[in-house]
Amino acid sequence: MQGLALSGAPLCLLSVLAAQSNFPPPPAPTGNPVTADKALLGMALFFEEQLSSTGTVACATCHDFRAAGADRRAATARHPGPDGAYGTADDRHASPGVPARDAQGAVGNATFGHAPQVTPRRTPTVVNSGYHPALFYDGRAQQNELRDPLTNLVVLTGPVALENLVLQPPVNPVEMGHQGRTWDQVANKVAAAQPLFWASDLPGRLATFVQGASYPDLFARVFGTPDVTPVRIVMAIATYLRTLNSDQSKYDRVLAGQIGLTPLEQLGKQVFDTPRNGAVSCRTCHGEFETRVRTEGPIVGLMTMVSSGPYGSMFPTRLLFHNVGVRPIAEDPGRQAVTAVAADAGKFRVASLRNVELMAPYFHNGGARTLREAIDFYDRGGDFHVNQSPNLLPRGYTAHEKDGLEALLLTLTDPRLAQGVAPFDRPRLGSENGRFVQALGPGLPTAAGRPVIADAPLPARLGEAQFALTLSGVTPGAFSLLLFDFVGIEPSVGNYNFVVGVTPTLLCVPRGAAPAIGNVGVQHVPMPLPGDVSFRGLVLFAQWLSLEPSTEMGIVTSNGLRIEIQ
Repeated sequence: MQGLALSGAPLCLLSVLAAQSNFPPPPAPTGNPVTADKALLGMALFFEEQLSSTGTVACATCHDFRAAGADRRAATARHPGPDGAYGTADDRHASPGVPARDAQGAVGNATFGHAPQVTPRRTPTVVNSGYHPALFYDGRAQQNELRDPLTNLVVLTGPVALENLVLQPPVNPVEMGHQGRTWDQVANKVAAAQPLFWASDLPGRLATFVQGASYPDLFARVFGTPDVTPVRIVMAIATYLRTLNSDQSKYDRVLAGQIGLTPLEQLGKQVFDTPRNGAVSCRTCHGEFETRVRTEGPIVGLMTMVSSGPYGSMFPTRLLFHNVGVRPIAEDPGRQAVTAVAADAGKFRVASLRNVELMAPYFHNGGARTLREAIDFYDRGGDFHVNQSPNLLPRGYTAHEKDGLEALLLTLTDPRLAQGVAPFDRPRLGSENGRFVQALGPGLPTAAGRPVIADAPLPARLGEAQFALTLSGVTPGAFSLLLFDFVGIEPSVGNYNFVVGVTPTLLCVPRGAAPAIGNVGVQHVPMPLPGDVSFRGLVLFAQWLSLEPSTEMGIVTSNGLRIEIQ
């Protein structure tokens, strides 16, 4: 049955849209209607790691359906915050991106050295994003107009928040780009790329679409000519995002009258809807449990009737931004950075509660590790109260009421996300299937507490002239060695976390004193890869060793690297 359902692009899109039955599809601009082939092209580009300047990060790297379209890695990845020091109160859980580099190679920066940078805010979900008129936590991608990044001419008007969202990550030097990257460079790289070269286990509908085709072939199929342009890339990805709609949760079945809530969930709904001790109800800012989602789509934020909107006259617009007191304003001005309005200081877009079970950690800085911690945060009225939204006061919930709230929120999980069912089916990325350079084991910390990180900024592909191995986090001036072997071993504390086998093939390359970028000691070893196909499949294990007299053992090792030339 699956093969029949996925045998043709139009049929496959119809099956996806048919599964979305509990609220209407999101609006699309007249100049970028949703079509079957365009959605599939956008799907290919969404999972295309070659969209990034390093060839290692796709949109789907940070927007993982297993985390409901957010980033599972945020639970462990850390940004040191404005003070630049790890382990302090302003640290943030967020998404790893690419190492800081220019068009010629790795250059590093004072915060991360040569290691992958981490974004300052946790990745928000893309699921149901087509319904929201302002995207990103600060709302900088808005409904108004889309401008061609090459000509600055207006090419689309109307509900184009998604298109404006897509414009930013590929040229962002932390997320997917390098310093000074342009959309012209992005389009040229896509045009020359073999579609989904690094991915594996493609869903049937995607495999059928890209089979035997180049990107110019696919663009010709969708747009009529083979030109791979920035605007077309943006339009295709935005179209795909408009198909990622979650409306098959237990609560959607409750709204449809198919099932009822349990007593604990009913208690949670009562608590959710009721003001407490002068504090506004949860429902005041989050509308996901309202019956009108069946006619308007997901509701996030306070509702105000206005004279126009994406669905026509008197469509309710969403007042999305609030300062709930997560962290001090000085650490991140939030919405104020977009509007320059003092009253917007510390405000961030209200998060959707749909699929919240899968999205930990919570808040824009990942400050709550669990759903219960997020509930406790609101119960105590937030933590920082300068310019905080009014009526966010301590609520005094009982433990049983918190149990009810948590049970209610779990009813918003769409099982298709956790199960990887269309429209949330996905290939395995190169970062997941072992085709990229793989990190093995942890890097040991220096006396300063910073982990020692080995990385390969680019994939090990035949003929890759800029392939290199890097080291970050050692003490500036520390003597470093780069070790290679054809044999790897399991890391353990007893052997200093070594992953390179000490065999007759062991190669030790002294690199001398580690130069500094800021207060971070780094190393960078260029290793241009040959284009000879006889090297394909060659596997090497590599690891850095650094002399750190101030540590207990006198040495630290980085994580290991498994390098298979593709």
